[in-house]
Amino acid sequence: MKYMNLIAASVLVMSAWLVPATAARADVVLFDGASFIQNRQSVVQSFSISTPGTITMTLTNIPWLDVVSGLTYSLTSASGVLGTSKGAGTESFNVGSGTFYAHWFGEAAGQYNIGVLGIKIAFTPDTVTTVPLPASLLLLLSGLGVLFGWQRRETLPVAVA
Repeated sequence: MKYMNLIAASVLVMSAWLVPATAARADVVLFDGASFIQNRQSVVQSFSISTPGTITMTLTNIPWLDVVSGLTYSLTSASGVLGTSKGAGTESFNVGSGTFYAHWFGEAAGQYNIGVLGIKIAFTPDTVTTVPLPASLLLLLSGLGVLFGWQRRETLPVAVA
């Protein structure tokens, strides 16, 4: 019985070593939040980027109190406007390194003159920066092996003198 457990554990460990290690890629969220728009209002968020890549802006109209109309968002830098979009949605802009400004505008017209916008700005670098993942299957199997090994360990009788 002990040999069967040893063989089964060996097969599991060997199969875990044969699984290729993968890498994850993480995007950077520059801004993720909500903006209250009162009457006609604009909001600006600045951020600095050190490598070239893609900035993705997502604007969502959140229906609370009044709906915001006339939605416009744009991305600018010191050299000028990089791109503009109208209405809720997602837009991507290719950028180099530097300081950038995200602008969003809207008008809350209704009973309360207050509306809410959701805005998310994410950056994906052009160069792939991989984040190595641990061999999680191997760690899981070794932990289970230790757990079952302790459960099956025979205790030696205590000698009474």
